[in-house]
Amino acid sequence: MTEKMFIPKGKKLLDPKIDSTFKTIFTKDGDSSQVALRSLVGAIIGHEPDEVTVVGNELPVEVMYAKSIRLDLQCRMKDGSHIALEMQTCPSNDNLKERSLYYGSRIVSGLDMKGRFYSDLPRVYQVMFTNFPLFGQGSNFIQTFTMRNSEEELSDNLKIIFIQMPLLDARYEELENLPELEKWVIFLREGSEPEKRELLNRLMASSKGIKEAGEILMTISDDEREWFIQESRYKAQMDYESGLLLAKHDGKEEGRVEGKMEDARGMKAENIPIETIIKITGLTPEQVAAL
Repeated sequence: MTEKMFIPKGKKLLDPKIDSTFKTIFTKDGDSSQVALRSLVGAIIGHEPDEVTVVGNELPVEVMYAKSIRLDLQCRMKDGSHIALEMQTCPSNDNLKERSLYYGSRIVSGLDMKGRFYSDLPRVYQVMFTNFPLFGQGSNFIQTFTMRNSEEELSDNLKIIFIQMPLLDARYEELENLPELEKWVIFLREGSEPEKRELLNRLMASSKGIKEAGEILMTISDDEREWFIQESRYKAQMDYESGLLLAKHDGKEEGRVEGKMEDARGMKAENIPIETIIKITGLTPEQVAAL
């Protein structure tokens, strides 16, 4: 059977594993991103929702300079439940398990329960995709946590889900019959690899949601600004983690402060408001004014 070519073999694509690109794919204007988002969310929670509304869909210019800013995709479903999707490209000195618990708990505590019974508490999903094993090389690629003891579940209204993409060992010859979540993981993990273009086209042929995501990826890959954002974001993440390691090793903070000053200079050159620069970098107004 002749392979259907959705994306040409020589087409250079952005990397959906970089958080800025990941977010852009699912927040572009139009029906295509909504189809893709419903498909991904459905693959995670086990059923495709009728409607998924993105909350706070902004990708500000300062994201190119911020080394520590956390880019996630906050969504609300028609039944009132919430899902937060985050892409973590690099291992972190931060505790990602505790961070996911903290952010998931914040979503729960922010739910409006006025005039409602607690039995009607909407479900919250806190989801992190990682491009590295977070729970060890031999663990299952998907790890789901709820509140329970050894005998009984207290609540499953807060689900914390980690999807360790490198640990998915899928049989590509049976690609069309794989569960939808496994298809999505392969798309996100391999989507930018030129030598996997045939695989990408097979994925798009087997899933409407992935087809829409692939076409969006192809479109935004023609945008020079998207490439600049992705490269800046990747470099910022790597610099941030390297800086944390160096500071931890040396027991010094000077390198981290200088990195923040460099970020602030770049943001000032882009005429980003001083208040925003202070919020992102943690520098004092005096330090920013002196740049």
